[in-house]
Amino acid sequence: MNKTELRNTILSAIELPHIGKNEMTLSANGGVQTQEIQSAIDALSAAGGGTLTLQPGVYHTGALHLKSGVELHLASAGTVVRFVTDELAKNYPLVFCHWEASPCYNYSALLYACDAHDIAVTGDGVLDGGADAEHWWSWHHQVERSWSENKPDLQQPARKALRDMNLNGVPVEERIFGEGHCLRPNFFQPIRCQRVLLQGVTFQNSPMWQLNPILCRSVVVDGVTLSSHGPNNDGCDPESCDGVWIRNCRFDTGDDCVSLKSGRDRDGREANAPCRNILIENNEFADGHGGVALGSEMSGGIYNVLACGNRFSSPNLTYALRLKTNARRGGAVEHIMLCDSVMEHVHGAAIHGTMLYEDGRNGDSLPVFRDITIENITAHGGDYGIFLEAFPEVPITGLVLRNITIDGVYQCLRSMNWQDAVVENVTINGKRFPRPDRVRVLGVPCAGGTVAAAAECCGASEPLRFHWRCSPDGVAWRSCGEGETLILPSDARLVQVEALDPAGESALSCCYKVLQQSVESPAARLCCRGMLNKVELDGSAKPVTRQELAWMLFPLANQSLTLPVLPDTDDPAARYAAANAFLALKEGRFVPQGTITRQEMATVAMQACGVNYRNASSTMPVCADAARVADNYGTNAARALYFGFMELDENGCFGPDKLVSRAEAVEILNRVADFAGL
Repeated sequence: MNKTELRNTILSAIELPHIGKNEMTLSANGGVQTQEIQSAIDALSAAGGGTLTLQPGVYHTGALHLKSGVELHLASAGTVVRFVTDELAKNYPLVFCHWEASPCYNYSALLYACDAHDIAVTGDGVLDGGADAEHWWSWHHQVERSWSENKPDLQQPARKALRDMNLNGVPVEERIFGEGHCLRPNFFQPIRCQRVLLQGVTFQNSPMWQLNPILCRSVVVDGVTLSSHGPNNDGCDPESCDGVWIRNCRFDTGDDCVSLKSGRDRDGREANAPCRNILIENNEFADGHGGVALGSEMSGGIYNVLACGNRFSSPNLTYALRLKTNARRGGAVEHIMLCDSVMEHVHGAAIHGTMLYEDGRNGDSLPVFRDITIENITAHGGDYGIFLEAFPEVPITGLVLRNITIDGVYQCLRSMNWQDAVVENVTINGKRFPRPDRVRVLGVPCAGGTVAAAAECCGASEPLRFHWRCSPDGVAWRSCGEGETLILPSDARLVQVEALDPAGESALSCCYKVLQQSVESPAARLCCRGMLNKVELDGSAKPVTRQELAWMLFPLANQSLTLPVLPDTDDPAARYAAANAFLALKEGRFVPQGTITRQEMATVAMQACGVNYRNASSTMPVCADAARVADNYGTNAARALYFGFMELDENGCFGPDKLVSRAEAVEILNRVADFAGL
């Protein structure tokens, strides 16, 4: 993939709007000026187009509908257009729109256009959507963290109804929302428009997504500031557009900064309208979940995207590049290049991609990640340096990672189902990649028994070599063999294995206890990894306590974290469990002898497995009793089932409120530790 050719291809699809020569000027009068502003827009368009200039002052208005050939110009920084938050049905009347990439009829976007051409919003002024904790944002409780509170979500019934309409093919004219529902409108939503320009203005306090051009051709967003921190307050979400240039902007948002979309589920697959030819350059990403995100609504595909010369400056930015989709979406992400960018501090991962977002594997429309190049990147901080995973049926192909330096991360890399990746000059935490990773001993080591080694090495095709060492006391170590398998010496009490690649890079497993007799059981496996003191489980049917769980989880913890002071225990395992968010505090207390339910255990498993999925959504697992699973645990329950950490009972039920026994906890954490590479 050639960067210059890709950039030229994208720019060839973009043209600036042609604005008419007529001019009109309005002044603020202190009242609500919806009709006054709208009448001026209509008149200019009818006269062949022109510029409507709003002089300095505060304008109060309901929804404004932009028309062909018209530029709305905010004369200075003192020009503030403030959208009202009362009489919603009157001020934001029903229009055809898209809501989270599903077509329907809902409240009008604050700035709206449909089937228009040559429209623009320019100037140094401010567009204030009026949203806050009491207006618009209160309609949605966003599950941000694995242990978020389970609060009522007012928009959930309507959101679910619209998703069901989408999946069942209900005609769009029957999808009526608006008053009596709680689907928040987007700020700026032009639909089926050609030649759209946003330049210089500031958007703030949006009800939901801020900029959402849909099925548009030639969209330029230049020097715009997007500052809004409510739920789902994405910055710019081009949907099924062809030719979008986002440049010189500042994103400070409550969700993804730029998120490319192309339709959701059945609607998106039937429309088959990709998002393509997108250029994202010289922007500052100050805050948000993802800097440049692709998906999750990408059923029509996303093609030809170049993001270069961008600056990711905030420690609160979760992911710089983010790919997110699932088996219900389908669609392909193809010909993507992220390059020549600095990520000063990232909270989650510099590069993050997953097919397990929201619905995960619950669907029959498998997505595709193909031909993705990431090069000339410098980044600092985060849970991971690079995190890219796909379903085994559709591995990531055509992946190129080149000239990347990342430091200050907890875990270097997650490479799940990469096929023939090119990894060149990649250094994470001072380690050169490709290199061996996730080195571990399989089975239960016992004196005189046979053990086997396993490891991963992304981006390399040459086989690994394994070198074994053992110790009778943890002080004196000696070499005891080569190869993938080893018969343990009779005096061995501890064993480790080292993996080496042909380039001389190596990685060492953790230290495993050698048991004195062969016992194949989850408890034995935990015991050899230091997660249990003994194989026998006394009272195994009794509910496991939070303190017992904390000690089992201890070897999986990031032990470099600052430990909190707990008012009801000074036990180090409890403090590490709290620091790593393996277990949630209850009103600031650890409650050592407290018990744990299965839905809570699902979140424990996902927090401890080494694959942290931030921004969990309210997706329910597929089970007979899904209605009983709380919203804030639903996504992690679904993921714990997908990864095989937990199972349904013989009736297909999850049993969310059932207490977890000691024996069940051991079985679950044994699978979690295997997955984590311990």
